[in-house]
Amino acid sequence: MTEEQIQALKDPGGVQREVFTAEERAAVRYARLLTKHPSGVRQEDLDELGKHFNAEQIVELTLVIGAANLTNRFNDGLRVPVDV
Repeated sequence: MTEEQIQALKDPGGVQREVFTAEERAAVRYARLLTKHPSGVRQEDLDELGKHFNAEQIVELTLVIGAANLTNRFNDGLRVPVDV
Protein backbone atom coordinates (compact mmCIF):
# COMPACT_ATOMS: atom_id res chain seq x y z
CA MET A 1 0.00 0.00 0.00
CA THR A 2 1.10 3.51 -0.64
CA GLU A 3 1.25 6.15 2.07
CA GLU A 4 -1.59 7.94 0.27
CA GLN A 5 -3.78 4.82 0.47
CA ILE A 6 -3.00 4.36 4.17
CA GLN A 7 -3.97 7.95 4.87
CA ALA A 8 -7.15 7.58 2.80
CA LEU A 9 -8.20 4.57 4.89
CA LYS A 10 -8.07 6.73 8.02
CA ASP A 11 -10.75 8.98 6.51
CA PRO A 12 -14.24 7.40 6.67
CA GLY A 13 -14.96 8.47 3.09
CA GLY A 14 -11.40 8.01 1.91
CA VAL A 15 -12.03 4.67 0.26
CA GLN A 16 -13.85 6.55 -2.50
CA ARG A 17 -10.65 8.27 -3.56
CA GLU A 18 -9.10 7.41 -6.88
CA VAL A 19 -5.99 6.05 -5.11
CA PHE A 20 -7.87 2.73 -4.96
CA THR A 21 -8.97 0.55 -7.83
CA ALA A 22 -12.64 -0.44 -8.08
CA GLU A 23 -11.73 -3.88 -6.74
CA GLU A 24 -9.88 -2.39 -3.77
CA ARG A 25 -12.78 -0.08 -2.97
CA ALA A 26 -15.19 -3.03 -3.04
CA ALA A 27 -12.92 -5.11 -0.78
CA VAL A 28 -12.47 -2.29 1.74
CA ARG A 29 -16.22 -1.57 1.87
CA TYR A 30 -16.87 -5.29 2.47
CA ALA A 31 -14.15 -5.52 5.12
CA ARG A 32 -15.59 -2.55 7.00
CA LEU A 33 -19.13 -3.95 6.81
CA LEU A 34 -18.07 -7.44 7.88
CA THR A 35 -16.01 -6.00 10.74
CA LYS A 36 -18.58 -3.57 12.12
CA HIS A 37 -21.87 -5.29 11.25
CA PRO A 38 -21.27 -8.94 10.35
CA SER A 39 -24.93 -9.86 10.63
CA GLY A 40 -25.78 -6.87 8.45
CA VAL A 41 -24.19 -8.29 5.30
CA ARG A 42 -26.99 -8.61 2.74
CA GLN A 43 -27.18 -10.48 -0.53
CA GLU A 44 -26.94 -7.12 -2.29
CA ASP A 45 -23.55 -6.55 -0.63
CA LEU A 46 -22.31 -9.91 -1.86
CA ASP A 47 -23.71 -9.24 -5.33
CA GLU A 48 -21.80 -5.94 -5.45
CA LEU A 49 -18.64 -7.71 -4.34
CA GLY A 50 -19.30 -10.35 -7.01
CA LYS A 51 -18.89 -7.69 -9.69
CA HIS A 52 -15.17 -7.72 -8.89
CA PHE A 53 -14.46 -11.14 -7.36
CA ASN A 54 -15.52 -14.71 -8.04
CA ALA A 55 -17.08 -16.93 -5.35
CA GLU A 56 -13.76 -18.49 -4.35
CA GLN A 57 -12.15 -15.07 -3.96
CA ILE A 58 -15.07 -13.83 -1.84
CA VAL A 59 -14.71 -16.83 0.47
CA GLU A 60 -10.97 -16.20 0.79
CA LEU A 61 -11.53 -12.48 1.40
CA THR A 62 -14.08 -13.29 4.10
CA LEU A 63 -11.65 -15.74 5.73
CA VAL A 64 -8.83 -13.18 5.77
CA ILE A 65 -11.10 -10.46 7.19
CA GLY A 66 -12.40 -12.85 9.85
CA ALA A 67 -8.88 -13.96 10.79
CA ALA A 68 -7.71 -10.36 11.08
CA ASN A 69 -10.68 -9.55 13.30
CA LEU A 70 -10.00 -12.57 15.50
CA THR A 71 -6.35 -11.60 15.85
CA ASN A 72 -7.23 -8.02 16.72
CA ARG A 73 -9.80 -9.02 19.31
CA PHE A 74 -7.47 -11.59 20.84
CA ASN A 75 -4.56 -9.16 21.08
CA ASP A 76 -6.72 -6.25 22.21
CA GLY A 77 -8.48 -8.39 24.81
CA LEU A 78 -5.19 -9.56 26.28
CA ARG A 79 -3.59 -6.12 25.85
CA VAL A 80 -0.79 -7.56 23.74
CA PRO A 81 1.51 -4.72 22.65
CA VAL A 82 1.76 -4.06 18.93
CA ASP A 83 5.17 -3.98 17.29
CA VAL A 84 5.55 -0.80 15.29
